Amino acid sequence: MAEEDGLDIGTEEGKSGGKKKLIIIIALVLVLVGGGAAAYFLLFSGSDDAETAESAEAALVNEPSTYLALDPAFTVDFMVDGKQRYVQLNMSVKSKNIDQINAVTMHMPLIRNSLVLLFSSQSFDELQTADGKMALKQAALDAINGILEQETGQGGIDAVLFTNFVMQ
Repeated sequence: MAEEDGLDIGTEEGKSGGKKKLIIIIALVLVLVGGGAAAYFLLFSGSDDAETAESAEAALVNEPSTYLALDPAFTVDFMVDGKQRYVQLNMSVKSKNIDQINAVTMHMPLIRNSLVLLFSSQSFDELQTADGKMALKQAALDAINGILEQETGQGGIDAVLFTNFVMQ
């Protein structure tokens, strides 16, 4: 009977040791599965955003361009060699993203203010050259897209078009 009691005690300890090992193994498996799932979501969640942005840009390529005239015309005066000079220009913006055209309309006072300051800081003599006009177009595009990025988080204007440019 003593032997039986000793065997019974030994088998009970063997069972509890097996249970501990089983619990440790299950805990390790859960930690590994959880870590693997977290790594998957961290590594592959960013690519979904990039793919969505790329597909949105690809969709815009097929869209027709939309134009918005920035009315009224801009008129800027200059003093050149003691004479009063004027530049009057009409311009439009072009974009395939209608949401950004709407954003231009919404933020028109801020955009017009920025453009008036840009135009009045130019040199009258430089604006008489084709290179000066092209540089002004690029500066106006950069100014508009800068405001849109600040206000909406993205640029989206593809081009600035001068529809009338008068200097006198």
